[in-house]
Amino acid sequence: MMVFSLVILAILILLVLNYIYTHSPNYLNEYNKVKKFNENIPDNLEIINTGSNHAYYCIDWSIVGVNGFSLASGAQSISWDYRLFEKYRSKIGKNKLLLIVLSNLVLGFMDYPQDEANRRYYHFLKPEEIPNGNWWKKLKYHYLPVLSNWRNIVHCFYRRGKMFKEPEPSLRYAEQESDNRIRGWKSQFKLRDLQHRESLKHLEGEIKATSQLLRHMIEEARKDGIVPILMLPPLSEIINRKISDEFINAVIDEPVANVASDVPFLNYMRDDRFQDYRYYFNGDFMNQAGREKFMPILWQDIKNVMAGNLKK
Repeated sequence: MMVFSLVILAILILLVLNYIYTHSPNYLNEYNKVKKFNENIPDNLEIINTGSNHAYYCIDWSIVGVNGFSLASGAQSISWDYRLFEKYRSKIGKNKLLLIVLSNLVLGFMDYPQDEANRRYYHFLKPEEIPNGNWWKKLKYHYLPVLSNWRNIVHCFYRRGKMFKEPEPSLRYAEQESDNRIRGWKSQFKLRDLQHRESLKHLEGEIKATSQLLRHMIEEARKDGIVPILMLPPLSEIINRKISDEFINAVIDEPVANVASDVPFLNYMRDDRFQDYRYYFNGDFMNQAGREKFMPILWQDIKNVMAGNLKK
């Protein structure tokens, strides 16, 4: 009887701790990015976009009154772009548009090696839809996230975090964060620099594989009568001057030309209209002012592409 009582008490304590943790900013900052998938995603969408953090922060279809949905929810590989497109492709109706949003080094890797990088997908996908997924991971990442890391128990009471709010633009902060971004890319991809194509030599195999997956996604979209469009999001002048044309040609332009020369490509990376650091909260993630400037231009360009397609 005592053992049973202790088990019940332990379960109750666990549930209380989980409740406290799931109401902490540390947890909510991550969950808020994916809760849209658990809401009623409408059918007959005008457009769906893929993408990573850059897409998450620069795209807001409500600004232009478009019935669209963004599959972006944070750092995301092109493999996950494809998996989510496969799951939600049936939601695309009306204009039948798929905006495939690339980012600087998205073709440099197939998937993040750390299993924990997939944790947010457990909030809205079945374990079998996630590589190496299982019900234990579903339990600890979705139902009882306090169990996913022992530090989460500490965060129930200490260093609970702050709710994310886009900081006001700052030239100094943008410079610092852009430097951090470059250092992060160099570390993650083992790059000597982001200036010379030779720095990417060891990634040639990955770039070829991801480019082929990109092509497969394009072909799958067209099977359903969906029009694919490629897009490279804007970056501020601050981070743009830290990345050379030679490097971008090797990691984005040439691979895209090799596998998707027949797909419209909207490239805003160095677009003069979006170079001002005040359109970003850290140099490369757009803020509200940036989105309000960017979205009408993006949507008009998409409509122009569609008008061109219809004339053919």
